[in-house]
Amino acid sequence: MKAPETGRILIVDDDPIVIRVLASALAHYSTLMFATSGSDALAMISQHDFDVILLDATLPDQSGYDVCKKISSQVEHDGVQVIFVTGRTEIDAETRALSYGAVDFIRKPVSVPVVQARVKTHLALKQRTDQLKLLSRIDGLTGINNRTEFESVLRREWATARRQKSILSLVFFDIDHFKKLNDSLGHQAGDDRLRSVAQLLSSSINRGNDLVARYGGEEFVILLPGAPLEWAQSMTETLISKLYKENLPHPDSPFGRITLSAGVAGSIPEDDNYETLIEQADQALYQAKLKGRNNVVRYVL
Repeated sequence: MKAPETGRILIVDDDPIVIRVLASALAHYSTLMFATSGSDALAMISQHDFDVILLDATLPDQSGYDVCKKISSQVEHDGVQVIFVTGRTEIDAETRALSYGAVDFIRKPVSVPVVQARVKTHLALKQRTDQLKLLSRIDGLTGINNRTEFESVLRREWATARRQKSILSLVFFDIDHFKKLNDSLGHQAGDDRLRSVAQLLSSSINRGNDLVARYGGEEFVILLPGAPLEWAQSMTETLISKLYKENLPHPDSPFGRITLSAGVAGSIPEDDNYETLIEQADQALYQAKLKGRNNVVRYVL
């Protein structure tokens, strides 16, 4: 039996005959779901990530144009391919659909080969777009999130924490005496150590919303939504101790191995100024370096 093709597709139509035709045409995809009203479709879209949505222009509770407009306005659904499948034949109907964010327009009665070809094309476009977005968020050397992704997630989590009146903790890490390592062992060895540290940090994070990223150079960050400062500090101390025990050679360090300094800060947001949290964690990291490195300092107002 042939394995289903990768693709998450939602069919939105109140005509059972159309649904059966489209379902039969697209049955070879791994995820195929149905909705018969605009409100049901929006509810399903809020719970699932779809690649392609086949949408009728005329629905019992609201127009497909309104549904399309709502989908297009939601950042989390950026990139989803909305294809109108409708009996509307006037030119302005197609123009309106495209202006609201649809990528294609198929007129009823539907042609199965046309539907299959259009869905295949737009599904491939969506998958390529997803791959490019993923690459744009990843640090090429270490394979973890990059600074751009960290700042994007920080803004989002800051807004969530402000709304929920919950704490948001942040840890800044710096590899101690990293320039000396590059000078003595070369940049290849330095790159290897960066990858090792990135792997250690990322493998130690297991809560769903936590994020590890390379901030730049030899600096890394861990964002911990909802984590109390005491817990964040304890976790950071464990990570620093774990790296010390790894005993990754660094001949020009007073510790004789790769070590980390870290600064921890936390805040319950009251405004939009998320940069304050970055500044506080960075100040704490600076204090950790002044204290002799290979340690953690928690920011205190």
